[in-house]
Amino acid sequence: MKNSSISSLILVIFLITSLQTHAQNESDTTDYFSMSLEELMNLTITVASTEALSPRESPGIVNLITADEISRSGARDLIDVLRMIPGFEFGVDVQGVVGVGARGNWGHEGKILIQLDGQEMNERSFATTQLGHHFPLEQIERIEIIRGPGSAIYGGYAELGVINIITKKGKALNGISVAGTYGQLSETLGRAEGTVMVGRSTGDVAFDAKLTVGQGNRSDRTYTDFYGDSYDMEDNSELKNLHINSGLSYKGLGIRLIYEDYQVQQRDLFDAAMPVPVDMHFKGVYTEIKYDYKVSDKVKLTPKIKYKNQQPWLTNSALARQLDENGYAGVFADKTVEQTLGDLALNVNFTPKINVIAGMQYYVDKGESVPGYEYEITNSTDVEFYNFSAYGQGLFRLGLANVTVGARYNNHEQFGDSFVPRIGVTKVIDRFHGKLLLSQAFRAPSIQNIDPNPDIEPELTTVFELEAGYQLTSKMALTANFFDIRIEDPIVYFYDSDTDAEGYENYDETGTRGVELEYKYKDTWGSLGFNYSYYTAHGDNKVASYNVPGDKDKLLGFAQGKANLFGSFLLTKKLTFSPSVTYLGERAGFVIADANDNPVLATFDPVVFANLYFQYKDLFTKGLTAGAGVYNLTDNDYAYIQPYNSGHSPLPAAGREIVVKLKYRFKFN
Repeated sequence: MKNSSISSLILVIFLITSLQTHAQNESDTTDYFSMSLEELMNLTITVASTEALSPRESPGIVNLITADEISRSGARDLIDVLRMIPGFEFGVDVQGVVGVGARGNWGHEGKILIQLDGQEMNERSFATTQLGHHFPLEQIERIEIIRGPGSAIYGGYAELGVINIITKKGKALNGISVAGTYGQLSETLGRAEGTVMVGRSTGDVAFDAKLTVGQGNRSDRTYTDFYGDSYDMEDNSELKNLHINSGLSYKGLGIRLIYEDYQVQQRDLFDAAMPVPVDMHFKGVYTEIKYDYKVSDKVKLTPKIKYKNQQPWLTNSALARQLDENGYAGVFADKTVEQTLGDLALNVNFTPKINVIAGMQYYVDKGESVPGYEYEITNSTDVEFYNFSAYGQGLFRLGLANVTVGARYNNHEQFGDSFVPRIGVTKVIDRFHGKLLLSQAFRAPSIQNIDPNPDIEPELTTVFELEAGYQLTSKMALTANFFDIRIEDPIVYFYDSDTDAEGYENYDETGTRGVELEYKYKDTWGSLGFNYSYYTAHGDNKVASYNVPGDKDKLLGFAQGKANLFGSFLLTKKLTFSPSVTYLGERAGFVIADANDNPVLATFDPVVFANLYFQYKDLFTKGLTAGAGVYNLTDNDYAYIQPYNSGHSPLPAAGREIVVKLKYRFKFN
């Protein structure tokens, strides 16, 4: 879609909102900005437990980000949101794709689970989830995050963290909402996005339907590949997204359908840039049917069926095939993966102090490729695996503390058994809270990890976490945590230039340890926040591909230290000002090949991201919200570094961007 098409769509949206209607206008349903610090700290989440608990009680190191916070910050996409969370940072994989890391560890390939309305968004070929202009923020009601293991609850892609995205449903929408965003880089379009949402809840019936169409550019800078060849990313890094999310519920029955087509225009490929860009798609259809059957006031049984069909890394144009046949091997890709999953969960409240869940899950993964690109493990265009798991977890509210005990047993047709337990002890005493957490997690090999290595095994991770927090006053709170992560048998990509062989193997152990601090201040005039995170490999990393030569404490791609300072200030009753500053410490990465084709290491200076955003509610008429801001105010030269040594040069990010947003919402009578 051309820029003019997107702009026309946004224009039409806002012309529609200007028409006279009989609907009643209303701002967002929940005004978190007006809540006190204590009220905010007592909001409940379910991402880390069987029951809704406050972040202080949850048996995990957790964060909750609300739609109101996202809106007031002016965040452009999920990268902006996650960058403000301790421990999260980003790196480049290959082919223009950017992924997430946590606490110094590369989590892009199946180590961090991203869920959208309960649907696993990680693709089943390599288990990756792509970031940047991908998940529409305007649709989001809240994001619940576990900064730590979640496999005992969520399975084999929740090894290092869980990002649980919950979108706005019928009750929250209760009307029609339209929104548009436009961003301008110095040399090209930054982004243009339009969203339309409708939803309603009446009696036992609720529905929602949400559509987002957008496009933008990854960067307006110059990319230089491993052999010194360069191109201007202004015309070679376009990102497009079509995202549809709809749901219907009646009493205990829930149905959801999600469709997305995320498109990356890429030219960087692997080590050597291509002469022309090609379009690469990540397409997916996600469906779920579930039913909450209340056996009694204390017992609930939930059967659930999910199906997802994905075409990740889809690059099957005639141009891609021609490039693949003329020296750029690997650019052509055309595989479809699908998963059919059945889940049965039992939730029992034995007493007000004892809650237990137990369940079973069975799924079948299938892969299908076009002729000529067969799976090696089957020597055919098809591959299929089944997986069974059983899980259980109990929450015991004892007088001394809350104790959470859980475990998951997993059996996969190809790579066998995994068993991961967890135990969490949490205690809240007036203004103090403490957490002691010990968990194991596993990273399940995906289809393309198993093919062509049928002997590959799951990773096994052991994580120890300790957190203490204190509400210093009614307006001020401080939290600190320590973590220690040990990953055994990590699944790592390799390429042997002598034999031209590539794939995935289990390597020796890796991991990090470190600390994270969070400070919050909330008053009637606004809020302030500060956080700091630090990790060290401490010489425990044995994976050469992750090593920074000469530095045993640091891992490739990620700064050891990161600090965020942010606030939101009420200038008038309707106008807020939200500045933020992120400091990233020194990073290391391989940037180019020398005369002998050996990678050359470079050190990247610390960078500062400074962002400013103004938002005005009920502009001219009730329900109309307008915002404007500047991102990367200092126009730094930040680039996404590959967090493993595989011959890809750092991918430049966007420079300074000026963004304007408009949103109009009206409520049904």
